[in-house]
Amino acid sequence: MKTLENRILSFDNWEKPWTFREFVFQDKTLIDSELNLFKEIWTKGGAFELWNDYDLVLGCKASHSFIAENYNLADKAIANVVRALSYEWK
Repeated sequence: MKTLENRILSFDNWEKPWTFREFVFQDKTLIDSELNLFKEIWTKGGAFELWNDYDLVLGCKASHSFIAENYNLADKAIANVVRALSYEWK
């Protein structure tokens, strides 16, 4: 989990937030269980039910809360995931 978290935290190309997901998946040091965990976090954190509000800020808050309650990730790592997800919902 620490390797996944470090990868999430190392992303700094926010001029191209749509590259975040692939950036994580391309890390060859991540084992299958970490890749599967990231896929799960990405899918469940980006669920329609969390983002279907008219206000993007509310979607960010709902997604952040969901991820924090269900996964053992640092707050900054969660913030990075939510930030990247928010660009998919703009």
